[in-house]
Amino acid sequence: MTNLGGLNWVFILLAVAGGFLPTVFWLWFWLQEDRKKPEPVRLIMKTFIVGGFFIILAFTLEKFFAPNGDIVEQVSDVYQKGFSFWPILLISGPLVAWAFIEEFVKYIAAYVAALKNKQCDEPIDMMIYMITAALGFSAVENFLFLLNVLVTDGTTSSSFLFTGNLRFLGATLLHTVTSALLGAFLGFAFYRNKWLKKIAWFLGLIASTALHVLFNFFIIVNEGGNVLRVLICLWAVAMIIIFIFEVIKRLHYGKIITSPIKQSPYVQ
Repeated sequence: MTNLGGLNWVFILLAVAGGFLPTVFWLWFWLQEDRKKPEPVRLIMKTFIVGGFFIILAFTLEKFFAPNGDIVEQVSDVYQKGFSFWPILLISGPLVAWAFIEEFVKYIAAYVAALKNKQCDEPIDMMIYMITAALGFSAVENFLFLLNVLVTDGTTSSSFLFTGNLRFLGATLLHTVTSALLGAFLGFAFYRNKWLKKIAWFLGLIASTALHVLFNFFIIVNEGGNVLRVLICLWAVAMIIIFIFEVIKRLHYGKIITSPIKQSPYVQ
């Protein structure tokens, strides 16, 4: 079998399929929320690809600002010894840093690829492009993670399928939901002045980071069947995001309205 630096093509293809196919499904699912005025396929693809490339920036920043590789075991140990808020808060610093970096990088990817584009011309677009960038980011992250699983355990191990399902149910949905949450804040402020937009961006980034941290924390401290409860809670948040989609679709108060006499005072 053909090898590439110790990796065979079967491993690579399985990792590509496991990493990208679920995210493509999620992308199709969320794009259904914008069927009345779909975004250009070219811009969607660009945003997805840019989101994938920006994972390099995220990994670099995470290594620089939060290099502690044993944080999962440390958080779990502290929690198992008895819940104490301040020790857990202090030891969870890298979790917060990782979450903030990933949420910020996904936003930058969406901004570079699409948010400043003239095609991003309505509130719902903020959520669409944030989700698209997040899915590109998640696709590459999943690919690298699953490739490591395949190299470590081999193709005959059931851990690949199990891990792939968890990535589909957990990590991919997490990236989608947190970025959609930030996109929702941006969407609600879409027609507002620049200061309110900045405030909305800041609050959205804090909210998405907090959700990201909470998910990672409870995944670490829960084992076995308890993980399912965390995933169910994440799915519940996803349902709320779908409801928010419907609300933002109906934001018309900032649309340009012209008449022979004057233009709407809402036009900025």
